Amino acid sequence: MKKLCFYINSDWYFNLHWKERALAAKESGYEVHVVCKFEDVMIMSEFTSLGIKAHNSKMSEQSLNPLVIVKDLINSFRIIRAINPDILHCITIKPCIIGGLYAKFFKKKLVMSFVGLGRVFSSPSKKYKIIKRLVSGFYRWLSTKPDIFMIFEHESDRADLISITGIRPEKTIVIDGAGINTDEFKYLPDPANNTPVVLFASRLIWSKGLADLVKAKNLLQNKGVDFELLVAGITVKNDPDAIPHSVIEQWSNSKAIYWLGQRDDIKDLIGKCNIVALPSVYAEGVPRILIEAAAVGRPSIAYNTGGCSSIVINNLTGFIANKDIIDLADKLECLIKNKELRESLGHNAHLRVKSHFCSKYVVEKTLGIYRHLVE
Repeated sequence: MKKLCFYINSDWYFNLHWKERALAAKESGYEVHVVCKFEDVMIMSEFTSLGIKAHNSKMSEQSLNPLVIVKDLINSFRIIRAINPDILHCITIKPCIIGGLYAKFFKKKLVMSFVGLGRVFSSPSKKYKIIKRLVSGFYRWLSTKPDIFMIFEHESDRADLISITGIRPEKTIVIDGAGINTDEFKYLPDPANNTPVVLFASRLIWSKGLADLVKAKNLLQNKGVDFELLVAGITVKNDPDAIPHSVIEQWSNSKAIYWLGQRDDIKDLIGKCNIVALPSVYAEGVPRILIEAAAVGRPSIAYNTGGCSSIVINNLTGFIANKDIIDLADKLECLIKNKELRESLGHNAHLRVKSHFCSKYVVEKTLGIYRHLVE
């Protein structure tokens, strides 16, 4: 039996975005392992009950301290070496670097998933520019490995990495997002809310754009245009970009937002809202919340960053706003005031998910890469 090892930072992220692919690989005959920082005992227990072998890396996700990085590298090497996988599938930047080194040294077949190029490639700060140069050089060195395959969530990231690394295009593929089970996320008509409802659901970091939404809400209220802004979020620890809880409380107390905390009923929340907004300003992949919103038939508003425009097609499935509070507010106002437009864009969004982001296609493409590497 071939061994497939996923190596990733966070348990919640794998559970949300990758569990379906891991189970499909298991059903296809692979012995599936997941190496990540398990903070939620329930997730680890669920993986074990499903026949997925879970290993706690205890890795520090954000630290750039060289000593911490070396410790994470040694510990991860030890765990992966004990598994001895036939294929190592690394997801997000730190696992790609550490796992890439392991695969290079021990001559293992390597899959690297780029779920957006992130702050390292988009931040203007001097620190991240230095890191970008180092990471780019590493990817260039790693791309010469014969048994490597790179997965991207949208075409612009693939073009950027091909330019940076020189990797042959045939060793890359674009797989649109994480995939959605359209039997679970079914189309629902636009709800008849007395006051229109806008949903923001994401990690609570500044670069996801929640502050812009709060400012846009204030602008519209001054014009007499009212809506409820529901916020469901995952709080982030030890991240300099994290929104402090005191700020969330301030917005909540002033009624700028309705703070819902971390939720596991996102599908129901989407069904009860009229619009989903994610004005993210950094280069991520295709945000799952935008795919889920489209599947349910909700128009979304996003900035033109990362893979957002892969699912939010301007004037077809939602609106792409300029990175400007006034334009964001104008596009919100347009959707808030026009129920027929919301319904039309939402219907188009649902059809796009069925044709491009259905989980069946995502799983089939991913398993096809594994078969290609082991044959």
